Amino acid sequence: MTYDYAKIAREVIAAVGGAENIRSAAHCATRLRLIVADRDKADDEKVGEIDAVKGTFFTAGQYQIIFGTGHVNRVYEQIVQLGIAETTASEAKEAKMEGKNQLQKAIRTFGDVFVPVIPALVATGLFLGLKGALFNNNFLALFGLTNADIPQTLQVLVEVLSGTTFAFLPAIVCWSTFRVFGGSPVLGLILGLMLVNGALPNAYSVADPSSGVVPLMLFGFIPIVGYQGSILPAFVAGVIGSKLEKKLRKTVPPIFDFMITPFLVLLIMLVLSLLVIGPLLHQLENVLLVIVEAALGLPLGLGGMIVGFFWSIITLTGVHHIFNMLEISLLSNTGFNPFNAILCMCGFSSAGVCLAISLKARKKEIRAIGPSATASALLGIGEPALFGVILRYGLKPFLLSCSINGVAGMIAMLLGMQGTGNGITTIPGILLYIYSPSQLIMYVVLAAAVFATAFGLTWMFAVPPEVMEADAPKKKAEPAPAAFPEVVGSVARGAFVPMAELPDPTFSQGVLGFCCGVTPEDGKVYAPVDGVVSQLADTLHAIGIEAGGAELLIHVGVDTVEMKGDGFTAHVKEGQAVKKGDLLLTVDLAKVKAAGHPTTIMVAVTNSDDLASVEASGSGPLQPGDALMALKS
Repeated sequence: MTYDYAKIAREVIAAVGGAENIRSAAHCATRLRLIVADRDKADDEKVGEIDAVKGTFFTAGQYQIIFGTGHVNRVYEQIVQLGIAETTASEAKEAKMEGKNQLQKAIRTFGDVFVPVIPALVATGLFLGLKGALFNNNFLALFGLTNADIPQTLQVLVEVLSGTTFAFLPAIVCWSTFRVFGGSPVLGLILGLMLVNGALPNAYSVADPSSGVVPLMLFGFIPIVGYQGSILPAFVAGVIGSKLEKKLRKTVPPIFDFMITPFLVLLIMLVLSLLVIGPLLHQLENVLLVIVEAALGLPLGLGGMIVGFFWSIITLTGVHHIFNMLEISLLSNTGFNPFNAILCMCGFSSAGVCLAISLKARKKEIRAIGPSATASALLGIGEPALFGVILRYGLKPFLLSCSINGVAGMIAMLLGMQGTGNGITTIPGILLYIYSPSQLIMYVVLAAAVFATAFGLTWMFAVPPEVMEADAPKKKAEPAPAAFPEVVGSVARGAFVPMAELPDPTFSQGVLGFCCGVTPEDGKVYAPVDGVVSQLADTLHAIGIEAGGAELLIHVGVDTVEMKGDGFTAHVKEGQAVKKGDLLLTVDLAKVKAAGHPTTIMVAVTNSDDLASVEASGSGPLQPGDALMALKS
């Protein structure tokens, strides 16, 4: 299905309270994230009726609209084109913390530290999975080989691929912690590398009684070892080190800051980490790991059932970030992650529930978004299914999914399922289980059973009554007060510019619809048709006009959104009726040129696909109102 993303962007802006209510915009893989001035001005119902929208929710200080992959980036581009500012990192961080208590802020910060580490662990998990699958004696026996037949060079290369991340994990964690807490990331990286320096007794060797490696003992009772695979010591050292650095930056005279501050940070933090932080927190980390492993190993798979049942609820609260550390600790200490198996089954459960609702529903919107939301869930992105379908019309489908998650988690623990990494789930998660034929078979069979069970039970018992109601026939729109414009006039005095020669590829390639332009000789911009001003950008560089079924966008210059309205004066406002030839804008062309922007005024028919034909009809010098384009409805 094709969408008019420019139209969607305009409708989004209008539905959330207009451009004046949107401070800035950003997007992730599936969601458009808008920082709004007043949450109450956003009309959830109107937003939900917009094409391609799969759901909305407000969290982390942002009004988030779920579009799904492939759509959200296109809508975002059009949002920015219409004058909405891009969200800065500081704005996003401030919005995330707005309205949160201290515990929520701490958990969010904790997540900010560990989320960037996940891609490296995903890659390492895949390497470990492939290593377990290809270097498995059962697999090698098919070719009459054993591990002893693998060339040493190849074994070393594979060991480098699969072992480096965990060997230097404290360095990665310390770097990320310094980055989040405002220190110099490079100092965090060096401090973390110091904690795993080869001159220190290797933590893995010390933990192996047969290695003969023992800790260095200071004062006869303080053990000094490397911290390969440890998380908490590196995290706490990063927090304290970054705060120490910021304190020193304010205290040390600027002339000495470049030399003295890094020297003192590394010296103080290394001594503190090796003598105090490391010995204490390493023991605490070991206790936590024992507790987690014991919980997951509870009789009858009770640990898996508890985690599975509450996982979707935990995700909704946003505190799921704290599990990143537990998963990473398990991986670095045992090489395996049983949490992942539970989370993967939760994803298959959501996909089954979502698909059942979308296939049985009579409501057109759910039937449209459900299959794509299901596909997203099967690829590891669960928000479209969770927020766009499962939670949208009541709690029954959600609670059913939670119950299935609990049973699946219990079975996963009873079977001893565990992956070789974290950060990927559902279908991509299969790659974390190929290290063992039995693990792979259990994963595929349990995933299929969970998906089928979730689908069947939802189909029979949990499809919300609201989605079974057919859409009421839409009322015919009132006829537009203005007649359909068969001729679009020139918006300024100047030279005609055909579409292919427009200086902005968005317009020259027809992304927004068929368009033409004018190179203006003065700064006056006129209405090209009789119609209504449907949109006026905050930065005044763009104006939309609706006229008898035709939708026009007038865009003054290229990248002039960066001028933030400087040099632009509006003579109309949104909702105002205009006549062809009315003055819309006055633009200081000298300022536009001085800012380094082309001054071409581009006029696009944004709903070109809905019209019978749109053709250029201008040429050479033009006066305001001269024929620019010819339209047929």
